[in-house]
Amino acid sequence: MIFLRMGPRLLFIRTKNELEIRNFFVKVQKGKEGSFQDAFEEASEDSTLVFITAENLKKTRVEDAKHIILINRPASFCLSRLINSHISEIVERVDMGPSTLIMRIPGGQSKVSEEIEKIYEGKNLSIREAIDQGEDMDTILFLTDQALSKSVGNKAILKSPLLIPKSGHEIYKTLRNEGILLITRGLENRKWYELRINIYDFEGKYTIHYDRLSEAFKQLEVGMVLEEGWTKDHALALFSVVAYQVKLFTFFPPEDVKKILIGLEYSESGRRMVDFDLYYRNKKVAWGDIERDRKRKSKVDQGIRMRKELFSRLNSEGITKLGELEEKLKN
Repeated sequence: MIFLRMGPRLLFIRTKNELEIRNFFVKVQKGKEGSFQDAFEEASEDSTLVFITAENLKKTRVEDAKHIILINRPASFCLSRLINSHISEIVERVDMGPSTLIMRIPGGQSKVSEEIEKIYEGKNLSIREAIDQGEDMDTILFLTDQALSKSVGNKAILKSPLLIPKSGHEIYKTLRNEGILLITRGLENRKWYELRINIYDFEGKYTIHYDRLSEAFKQLEVGMVLEEGWTKDHALALFSVVAYQVKLFTFFPPEDVKKILIGLEYSESGRRMVDFDLYYRNKKVAWGDIERDRKRKSKVDQGIRMRKELFSRLNSEGITKLGELEEKLKN
Protein backbone atom coordinates (compact mmCIF):
# COMPACT_ATOMS: atom_id res chain seq x y z
CA MET A 1 0.00 0.00 0.00
CA ILE A 2 1.43 3.37 -1.06
CA PHE A 3 0.53 6.33 1.14
CA LEU A 4 3.06 8.89 -0.12
CA ARG A 5 4.60 9.77 -3.48
CA MET A 6 6.12 12.69 -5.34
CA GLY A 7 4.02 14.80 -7.67
CA PRO A 8 5.12 16.55 -10.89
CA ARG A 9 8.02 19.00 -10.83
CA LEU A 10 7.38 22.59 -11.93
CA LEU A 11 9.73 24.38 -14.34
CA PHE A 12 9.42 28.09 -15.27
CA ILE A 13 11.30 29.29 -18.36
CA ARG A 14 11.63 32.98 -19.31
CA THR A 15 12.47 33.65 -22.92
CA LYS A 16 12.21 36.28 -25.64
CA ASN A 17 10.93 33.67 -28.09
CA GLU A 18 8.13 31.73 -26.42
CA LEU A 19 6.99 29.97 -29.60
CA GLU A 20 10.41 28.50 -30.41
CA ILE A 21 10.83 27.18 -26.86
CA ARG A 22 7.29 25.81 -27.01
CA ASN A 23 8.03 23.93 -30.24
CA PHE A 24 11.22 22.51 -28.73
CA PHE A 25 9.40 20.99 -25.75
CA VAL A 26 6.44 19.76 -27.81
CA LYS A 27 8.29 18.37 -30.83
CA VAL A 28 11.70 17.39 -29.52
CA GLN A 29 10.75 16.40 -25.96
CA LYS A 30 7.36 14.95 -26.94
CA GLY A 31 5.44 17.27 -24.63
CA LYS A 32 1.73 17.97 -24.66
CA GLU A 33 0.42 21.51 -24.51
CA GLY A 34 -2.78 22.22 -22.63
CA SER A 35 -4.46 24.16 -19.87
CA PHE A 36 -2.99 24.20 -16.40
CA GLN A 37 -5.92 22.20 -15.02
CA ASP A 38 -5.70 19.46 -17.66
CA ALA A 39 -1.91 19.22 -17.45
CA PHE A 40 -1.89 18.99 -13.67
CA GLU A 41 -4.60 16.31 -13.56
CA GLU A 42 -2.79 14.18 -16.13
CA ALA A 43 0.67 14.53 -14.57
CA SER A 44 2.34 11.73 -12.61
CA GLU A 45 5.30 11.65 -10.23
CA ASP A 46 7.70 11.30 -13.18
CA SER A 47 6.24 14.29 -15.04
CA THR A 48 7.36 17.88 -15.46
CA LEU A 49 5.10 20.87 -16.02
CA VAL A 50 6.88 23.54 -18.08
CA PHE A 51 5.60 27.11 -17.89
CA ILE A 52 6.94 29.30 -20.71
CA THR A 53 6.77 33.04 -19.96
CA ALA A 54 8.04 36.35 -21.30
CA GLU A 55 11.52 37.47 -20.28
CA ASN A 56 10.73 40.79 -18.58
CA LEU A 57 9.21 39.43 -15.36
CA LYS A 58 10.45 39.78 -11.77
CA LYS A 59 8.60 36.67 -10.53
CA THR A 60 6.80 34.15 -12.68
CA ARG A 61 3.26 32.97 -11.95
CA VAL A 62 0.94 30.42 -13.51
CA GLU A 63 -1.11 33.24 -15.05
CA ASP A 64 2.01 34.58 -16.82
CA ALA A 65 2.55 31.41 -18.85
CA LYS A 66 2.12 31.80 -22.61
CA HIS A 67 2.35 28.03 -22.98
CA ILE A 68 2.00 25.18 -20.46
CA ILE A 69 3.61 21.90 -21.53
CA LEU A 70 3.30 18.50 -19.85
CA ILE A 71 6.32 16.24 -20.34
CA ASN A 72 6.27 12.72 -18.92
CA ARG A 73 9.94 12.79 -18.00
CA PRO A 74 11.78 14.11 -14.92
CA ALA A 75 12.82 17.77 -14.77
CA SER A 76 16.53 16.81 -14.83
CA PHE A 77 16.01 15.12 -18.21
CA CYS A 78 14.15 18.14 -19.59
CA LEU A 79 16.84 20.55 -18.42
CA SER A 80 19.78 18.50 -19.71
CA ARG A 81 18.25 18.30 -23.19
CA LEU A 82 17.54 22.02 -23.09
CA ILE A 83 21.13 22.86 -22.08
CA ASN A 84 22.65 20.54 -24.66
CA SER A 85 20.56 22.10 -27.41
CA HIS A 86 21.47 25.31 -29.25
CA ILE A 87 18.04 26.61 -28.32
CA SER A 88 19.21 27.28 -24.77
CA GLU A 89 20.79 30.48 -26.11
CA ILE A 90 17.38 32.17 -26.25
CA VAL A 91 16.52 31.24 -22.64
CA GLU A 92 16.92 34.18 -20.26
CA ARG A 93 16.23 32.39 -16.98
CA VAL A 94 15.07 29.04 -15.59
CA ASP A 95 13.36 28.74 -12.19
CA MET A 96 12.26 25.59 -10.37
CA GLY A 97 8.91 25.82 -8.67
CA PRO A 98 8.14 24.19 -5.31
CA SER A 99 8.23 20.41 -5.03
CA THR A 100 4.90 18.60 -4.95
CA LEU A 101 3.96 15.64 -2.75
CA ILE A 102 0.73 13.63 -2.60
CA MET A 103 -0.28 11.78 0.57
CA ARG A 104 -3.12 9.33 0.89
CA ILE A 105 -5.22 9.42 4.05
CA PRO A 106 -8.58 7.86 4.98
CA GLY A 107 -11.38 9.94 3.44
CA GLY A 108 -12.57 12.95 5.33
CA GLN A 109 -9.94 12.70 8.04
CA SER A 110 -9.50 16.38 8.85
CA LYS A 111 -7.50 15.45 11.95
CA VAL A 112 -4.60 14.30 9.78
CA SER A 113 -4.66 17.48 7.71
CA GLU A 114 -4.79 19.70 10.78
CA GLU A 115 -1.92 17.85 12.45
CA ILE A 116 0.30 18.04 9.37
CA GLU A 117 -0.53 21.72 8.99
CA LYS A 118 0.51 22.34 12.59
CA ILE A 119 3.67 20.20 12.59
CA TYR A 120 5.08 21.54 9.32
CA GLU A 121 3.76 25.12 9.58
CA GLY A 122 1.85 24.79 6.33
CA LYS A 123 -0.58 27.25 4.79
CA ASN A 124 -3.83 26.25 3.11
CA LEU A 125 -3.86 27.83 -0.35
CA SER A 126 -5.37 27.11 -3.73
CA ILE A 127 -3.12 25.24 -6.17
CA ARG A 128 -2.38 28.37 -8.17
CA GLU A 129 -1.65 30.44 -5.06
CA ALA A 130 0.67 27.76 -3.67
CA ILE A 131 2.62 27.61 -6.94
CA ASP A 132 2.82 31.39 -7.24
CA GLN A 133 3.97 31.93 -3.65
CA GLY A 134 6.19 28.86 -3.34
CA GLU A 135 9.92 28.79 -4.07
CA ASP A 136 12.18 25.95 -5.15
CA MET A 137 12.91 24.94 -1.53
CA ASP A 138 9.22 24.84 -0.56
CA THR A 139 6.78 21.93 -0.85
CA ILE A 140 3.13 21.75 -1.88
CA LEU A 141 1.45 18.81 -0.11
CA PHE A 142 -1.82 17.41 -1.51
CA LEU A 143 -4.06 15.10 0.54
CA THR A 144 -6.34 12.53 -1.10
CA ASP A 145 -8.30 9.41 -0.20
CA GLN A 146 -7.68 7.85 -3.63
CA ALA A 147 -5.09 5.26 -4.63
CA LEU A 148 -1.75 6.80 -5.62
CA SER A 149 -0.93 4.28 -8.34
CA LYS A 150 -2.61 6.53 -10.91
CA SER A 151 -2.91 10.26 -11.55
CA VAL A 152 -4.80 12.09 -8.82
CA GLY A 153 -7.15 14.68 -10.31
CA ASN A 154 -8.34 17.86 -8.66
CA LYS A 155 -11.66 16.24 -7.69
CA ALA A 156 -9.80 13.63 -5.63
CA ILE A 157 -7.99 16.25 -3.52
CA LEU A 158 -9.70 16.39 -0.12
CA LYS A 159 -9.07 20.07 0.60
CA SER A 160 -6.82 22.95 -0.40
CA PRO A 161 -3.15 21.89 -0.57
CA LEU A 162 -0.61 22.93 2.04
CA LEU A 163 2.34 25.13 1.13
CA ILE A 164 5.13 24.06 3.50
CA PRO A 165 8.36 26.09 3.91
CA LYS A 166 10.62 23.03 3.70
CA SER A 167 12.20 21.16 0.80
CA GLY A 168 10.44 18.24 -0.85
CA HIS A 169 13.30 15.91 0.06
CA GLU A 170 13.03 16.82 3.75
CA ILE A 171 9.23 16.47 3.90
CA TYR A 172 9.28 13.20 1.94
CA LYS A 173 11.89 11.69 4.23
CA THR A 174 9.98 12.70 7.37
CA LEU A 175 6.54 11.60 6.18
CA ARG A 176 7.93 8.31 4.89
CA ASN A 177 8.93 7.51 8.48
CA GLU A 178 6.04 9.13 10.37
CA GLY A 179 3.17 9.07 7.86
CA ILE A 180 1.62 5.80 9.07
CA LEU A 181 1.55 7.15 12.63
CA LEU A 182 -0.25 10.30 11.45
CA ILE A 183 -2.77 8.24 9.49
CA THR A 184 -3.42 6.00 12.50
CA ARG A 185 -4.09 9.01 14.71
CA GLY A 186 -6.72 10.17 12.24
CA LEU A 187 -8.56 6.84 12.04
CA GLU A 188 -11.75 6.31 13.99
CA ASN A 189 -10.70 4.76 17.31
CA ARG A 190 -7.16 4.77 15.86
CA LYS A 191 -7.90 1.29 14.53
CA TRP A 192 -6.72 -0.73 11.53
CA TYR A 193 -8.54 -3.90 10.46
CA GLU A 194 -7.14 -7.41 10.19
CA LEU A 195 -9.39 -9.37 7.83
CA ARG A 196 -9.48 -12.94 6.53
CA ILE A 197 -10.61 -13.72 3.00
CA ASN A 198 -11.43 -17.32 2.07
CA ILE A 199 -11.48 -18.22 -1.63
CA TYR A 200 -13.73 -21.13 -2.68
CA ASP A 201 -13.92 -22.49 -6.22
CA PHE A 202 -15.37 -25.91 -7.02
CA GLU A 203 -13.54 -25.83 -10.38
CA GLY A 204 -10.21 -25.51 -8.58
CA LYS A 205 -9.00 -22.39 -10.41
CA TYR A 206 -7.67 -20.82 -7.23
CA THR A 207 -4.58 -19.31 -8.81
CA ILE A 208 -6.60 -17.28 -11.30
CA HIS A 209 -9.00 -16.01 -8.64
CA TYR A 210 -6.11 -15.16 -6.34
CA ASP A 211 -4.51 -13.19 -9.18
CA ARG A 212 -7.80 -11.33 -9.77
CA LEU A 213 -8.04 -10.47 -6.09
CA SER A 214 -4.40 -9.33 -5.99
CA GLU A 215 -4.83 -7.14 -9.09
CA ALA A 216 -7.89 -5.39 -7.66
CA PHE A 217 -6.18 -4.86 -4.29
CA LYS A 218 -3.05 -3.56 -6.01
CA GLN A 219 -5.02 -1.11 -8.14
CA LEU A 220 -7.03 0.20 -5.20
CA GLU A 221 -4.11 -0.07 -2.74
CA VAL A 222 -6.41 -1.69 -0.24
CA GLY A 223 -3.76 -2.79 2.25
CA MET A 224 -1.01 -5.27 3.05
CA VAL A 225 -1.25 -9.07 2.81
CA LEU A 226 0.16 -10.45 6.06
CA GLU A 227 -0.21 -14.16 5.39
CA GLU A 228 -1.75 -16.61 2.92
CA GLY A 229 -2.16 -20.36 2.55
CA TRP A 230 -4.56 -23.28 2.47
CA THR A 231 -7.11 -23.77 5.23
CA LYS A 232 -10.18 -25.84 6.06
CA ASP A 233 -13.49 -24.13 6.71
CA HIS A 234 -16.16 -25.99 8.64
CA ALA A 235 -19.14 -24.58 6.77
CA LEU A 236 -21.49 -27.24 8.18
CA ALA A 237 -21.32 -29.55 11.16
CA LEU A 238 -19.13 -32.59 10.45
CA PHE A 239 -18.34 -31.22 6.98
CA SER A 240 -15.32 -29.16 5.98
CA VAL A 241 -14.25 -27.60 2.69
CA VAL A 242 -10.82 -26.53 1.49
CA ALA A 243 -10.25 -22.82 0.89
CA TYR A 244 -7.31 -20.57 0.10
CA GLN A 245 -7.06 -17.92 2.79
CA VAL A 246 -5.58 -14.42 2.58
CA LYS A 247 -5.03 -12.30 5.70
CA LEU A 248 -5.27 -8.59 4.97
CA PHE A 249 -4.21 -5.58 7.08
CA THR A 250 -6.07 -2.44 6.00
CA PHE A 251 -7.69 0.81 7.07
CA PHE A 252 -10.64 0.02 4.76
CA PRO A 253 -13.70 -0.92 6.88
CA PRO A 254 -14.81 -4.55 6.38
CA GLU A 255 -17.98 -3.39 4.60
CA ASP A 256 -15.92 -1.60 1.92
CA VAL A 257 -13.72 -4.67 1.35
CA LYS A 258 -16.86 -6.84 1.11
CA LYS A 259 -18.17 -4.66 -1.74
CA ILE A 260 -14.91 -5.18 -3.65
CA LEU A 261 -15.16 -8.95 -3.13
CA ILE A 262 -18.76 -9.07 -4.35
CA GLY A 263 -17.72 -7.11 -7.44
CA LEU A 264 -15.12 -9.79 -8.16
CA GLU A 265 -17.54 -12.68 -7.61
CA TYR A 266 -19.78 -11.85 -10.57
CA SER A 267 -19.13 -11.64 -14.28
CA GLU A 268 -20.48 -8.85 -16.47
CA SER A 269 -23.44 -11.05 -17.40
CA GLY A 270 -24.20 -11.91 -13.78
CA ARG A 271 -22.62 -15.38 -13.59
CA ARG A 272 -21.13 -16.13 -10.20
CA MET A 273 -17.53 -17.17 -10.82
CA VAL A 274 -16.22 -17.74 -7.28
CA ASP A 275 -17.03 -17.32 -3.60
CA PHE A 276 -15.03 -14.82 -1.53
CA ASP A 277 -15.99 -15.04 2.14
CA LEU A 278 -14.83 -12.24 4.43
CA TYR A 279 -14.24 -12.58 8.18
CA TYR A 280 -13.57 -9.91 10.77
CA ARG A 281 -12.94 -10.89 14.40
CA ASN A 282 -13.92 -14.46 13.51
CA LYS A 283 -17.33 -13.29 12.33
CA LYS A 284 -18.44 -13.57 8.74
CA VAL A 285 -19.29 -10.29 7.03
CA ALA A 286 -22.59 -10.96 5.25
CA TRP A 287 -24.49 -9.30 2.42
CA GLY A 288 -26.94 -7.89 4.93
CA ASP A 289 -24.14 -5.95 6.63
CA ILE A 290 -23.66 -3.77 3.55
CA GLU A 291 -26.97 -3.94 1.68
CA ARG A 292 -29.85 -3.11 4.00
CA ASP A 293 -32.29 -2.95 1.10
CA ARG A 294 -31.04 -6.09 -0.64
CA LYS A 295 -34.58 -7.60 -0.63
CA ARG A 296 -35.54 -5.07 -3.27
CA LYS A 297 -33.03 -6.52 -5.71
CA SER A 298 -31.59 -9.95 -6.35
CA LYS A 299 -28.04 -10.86 -5.42
CA VAL A 300 -27.21 -11.07 -9.12
CA ASP A 301 -28.37 -7.50 -9.75
CA GLN A 302 -26.42 -6.27 -6.74
CA GLY A 303 -23.36 -8.23 -7.85
CA ILE A 304 -23.45 -6.68 -11.32
CA ARG A 305 -23.82 -3.21 -9.81
CA MET A 306 -20.88 -3.68 -7.46
CA ARG A 307 -18.79 -5.05 -10.30
CA LYS A 308 -19.47 -1.85 -12.28
CA GLU A 309 -18.57 0.26 -9.24
CA LEU A 310 -15.34 -1.69 -8.79
CA PHE A 311 -14.28 -1.41 -12.43
CA SER A 312 -15.03 2.33 -12.45
CA ARG A 313 -12.27 2.73 -9.84
CA LEU A 314 -9.64 0.83 -11.85
CA ASN A 315 -7.33 2.24 -14.50
CA SER A 316 -7.18 0.82 -18.03
CA GLU A 317 -4.26 -1.45 -17.16
CA GLY A 318 -6.18 -3.04 -14.29
CA ILE A 319 -9.33 -3.51 -16.36
CA THR A 320 -7.32 -5.20 -19.12
CA LYS A 321 -5.54 -7.48 -16.65
CA LEU A 322 -8.80 -8.60 -15.02
CA GLY A 323 -10.32 -9.16 -18.46
CA GLU A 324 -7.43 -11.41 -19.45
CA LEU A 325 -7.73 -13.41 -16.23
CA GLU A 326 -11.47 -13.87 -16.72
CA GLU A 327 -10.83 -15.15 -20.24
CA LYS A 328 -8.65 -17.86 -18.66
CA LEU A 329 -11.59 -18.88 -16.49
CA LYS A 330 -13.64 -19.59 -19.61
CA ASN A 331 -10.98 -22.03 -20.74
